[in-house]
Amino acid sequence: MASKKRDLESCYLIVLFITAIAAIFYGIFWTSKTIDYEAVIQQNVPGVTSIEKIIGTQRAYQVDAAGEKYYAVCDSAVGYQSRIEAMTIVNQEGFVEEVMITQQGETPIFFERLYTGKLFDQFKNLSVKEPIYLGGASGYSGYLDQRQTNNYIDRVTGSTVSSHAVAEAVNKGTAYVASQFFHTRWSNPYDTYQFNRQDFAMIMIYIIALAAALIKKLVRLRVWILLAAFGVMGFFVKEFVAASNLFSLITLQIPGLTNVGWYVLIVGSLGFIVLLGKNIYCAWICPFGAAQEVINKAAGFKSLGISPQVTKKLKLAAPTILWVAIMLGTFLGDYGTLDYQPF
Repeated sequence: MASKKRDLESCYLIVLFITAIAAIFYGIFWTSKTIDYEAVIQQNVPGVTSIEKIIGTQRAYQVDAAGEKYYAVCDSAVGYQSRIEAMTIVNQEGFVEEVMITQQGETPIFFERLYTGKLFDQFKNLSVKEPIYLGGASGYSGYLDQRQTNNYIDRVTGSTVSSHAVAEAVNKGTAYVASQFFHTRWSNPYDTYQFNRQDFAMIMIYIIALAAALIKKLVRLRVWILLAAFGVMGFFVKEFVAASNLFSLITLQIPGLTNVGWYVLIVGSLGFIVLLGKNIYCAWICPFGAAQEVINKAAGFKSLGISPQVTKKLKLAAPTILWVAIMLGTFLGDYGTLDYQPF
């Protein structure tokens, strides 16, 4: 009887997994919208008389409008949970006229901040003859730091990852325009490997958690380790594993190695499960779980005495909620439902 129940649970999880993967690929390959880039140019450049596609692998156009010449170039970078594609319009003097987003699948509430925070307005009149740096984004590639230049934008607070992706996509495009039409080449700072204090702190938390999971004597330090994980992951690093990370992995929307934190999260959560068979993230690192357990111990709450049978059934709730989120994202055409903590 017990084996039959286990078989049913396994079948249930397999069905959830297969249908979820199928839904994701359906949403990506069969319902994705085709972008009319020339129409986008006409809508944003007044008085267009001709648009010529530039031959090559780069999506770029030469535009004649009202007696002026413009260049439109598209490129993309991985944001919080999707690839963000930006079109940059450059005038004949080599200055940015406008930046528009042609494709993105970020969490709506976070991406909307880029508009309310006027991120795109900051690109106006910046030069393509040097990189466009990102201010206020310490630890990210392309960070302005102490550079003496006015060619930069400021990230939008609360949407740093998306701000960085937009800036990276724009820089890829402006680097192409600069080299092709203004005889200027510069090293893209967004290709530079970054390793910061947050990444180091995150790695140390994972190492400590791994040691605690493997060395039984360290269990007595559990509360202190949880407090450390809560402080580091929740307040210092401000990153945790969300369904959006899993979605970006499944759809191969993988950021470059300049985003070390993403790789630490994925390897430290899924990697340890696959290699060691231990869910170290949920047991020792998750800031939400840590807060709940510490509060529970501090308050002295007693166990509710839930039976093992009920506990087993409740464990199916997390994958079921994740499955519902994926289905909603697919059929609504908006994967913002994936921005929650599935563990």
